Amino acid sequence: MKTKNLVGGIIMSAAILASVPLGVNRSLIKLRDRAAEDYYYDKGGYAIYEGIEKRREAAQNLITVAERYTQQEPGLEGLIDELEYRISASENAWSGDYTFWEEAEANRNLDPMAAAIASTLEELDLSERDKKYPGQMIAQMESEQDKIERSSYNDDARSFNQKVERLRPIALVKPMATFEGWSEESPPVEEGTAATTRDTGKTAEQIAQRTAKFGEDMGQRAQEYGEAVGEQVGDFVDDVLDDIFE
Repeated sequence: MKTKNLVGGIIMSAAILASVPLGVNRSLIKLRDRAAEDYYYDKGGYAIYEGIEKRREAAQNLITVAERYTQQEPGLEGLIDELEYRISASENAWSGDYTFWEEAEANRNLDPMAAAIASTLEELDLSERDKKYPGQMIAQMESEQDKIERSSYNDDARSFNQKVERLRPIALVKPMATFEGWSEESPPVEEGTAATTRDTGKTAEQIAQRTAKFGEDMGQRAQEYGEAVGEQVGDFVDDVLDDIFE
């Protein structure tokens, strides 16, 4: 009987420990989905996707002006074609997993080409009506980008990314993109490299210790949770995640 109980306990412990990664990732997905809500309307009522639409509109207006001067400066045609392509890429960008990497990269890629067109136009003999437009369109794009960067979505995404990084290799979900602005010194947007600079007050060693203790606790509580592995493990993981990052 003792042997059977021991074997049963080992099997149950193994089953629960095997479900730990599932519970961790299920909890992280819940956190990601909550953070993703701020992309559509953040805590201040701002919608990043609407800000991106306004940036595309300003870029398109810049193209409209530039098209009037292609005979004066044929080099504008190539710049116009490229910016039109990038506007279309932004319109069609969709990550599909609520991490927004494609949306962030497509938004960021609007700026260098718009800046190149505006710079070219400012060196041409523009009409009195058109002289103000290059700077005005760039200012509109920059203003909207500033609002995007100040959105609470970015703070939530960074917080989520810290949890993902510190729970690897158990964490299998992708980090979330942050909507940083473009500059000549900016590196390209790369999936999985979102900034995670805020300090939560927990060292890597402390996180590792807590995670190890979590695994030990799961083994000790195997019989207690054995009959309800699915939901109860998920709830337990949620509590442990809260404890780890408090």
